[in-house]
Amino acid sequence: MSLRAVAVVAVLCLFPVTLTRAGDRTDGSRGQSYVAAVYEHRVILNPAPHVPLSRAAALKHMMSNLDVYEEQAARAAEQGAQIIVFPEDGLQGFNFSRLSISAYLETIPDPQSEDWNPCTQTDRHNHTEVLQRLSCMAQRHSLYLVANMADLHPCPQTSHPPCPPDGRWQFNTDVVFRSDGSLAARYHKHNLYFENAFDAPPRLEVVAFDTPFAGRFGVLTCFDIMFHEPTVRLLKQGIRQMVYPTAWMNQLPLLSAVQFQRAFSLGANTTLCGC
Repeated sequence: MSLRAVAVVAVLCLFPVTLTRAGDRTDGSRGQSYVAAVYEHRVILNPAPHVPLSRAAALKHMMSNLDVYEEQAARAAEQGAQIIVFPEDGLQGFNFSRLSISAYLETIPDPQSEDWNPCTQTDRHNHTEVLQRLSCMAQRHSLYLVANMADLHPCPQTSHPPCPPDGRWQFNTDVVFRSDGSLAARYHKHNLYFENAFDAPPRLEVVAFDTPFAGRFGVLTCFDIMFHEPTVRLLKQGIRQMVYPTAWMNQLPLLSAVQFQRAFSLGANTTLCGC
């Protein structure tokens, strides 16, 4: 049996953003520019995503990816970044079934109805180890931090819109933490791309958050960029900066990530912080 060395390439990109448009400096932003980081992560994958795991095994898997996130957040902070964006599916990977992703799920509260800092208020919600790790990461490195994870919300069978047959919503979810570790935003991906493990949210969510260094950012996930909702609605609200976790697969001729996302940014006059 021969052994081959495999080079794993992951890229941390930092870029200064100049705020030149009136729409960029709403809601108390300061200064004329900021530094954003996006991390293109080579995910440590589950080799058998269709096989259910224990919570302990799922946590061990996610923590291995979070260890990489921690290193990259430190690098970004050392280079002056004020916000970092991690990719879609970066903690667990993909190709899960609805059942097999169960151990990866955490219930993420709505920051619009509850102020919560997972790093300092660890006892408020059970089974939130990943949220706590991300929150402490943001706090430790004084960064706004954007990550993607799997979210669980039990629902009654009598709910409207109808609850799934297993009595739970499972969402592909972006979370945003402030630099003090508090939860700033939660967004459930609206336009799923062959994601059997997840539900589309029963109601459209148009989510944005404010920062002290650059004003307001909208939140999108991957395939959302192809659709009117919520993308165009965010633009119509005057938001000209987006955080954009993706697990993009290039498909010629039109769905090449760099070309499509650059065209969107230019056409919509919008800064797209995505990876």
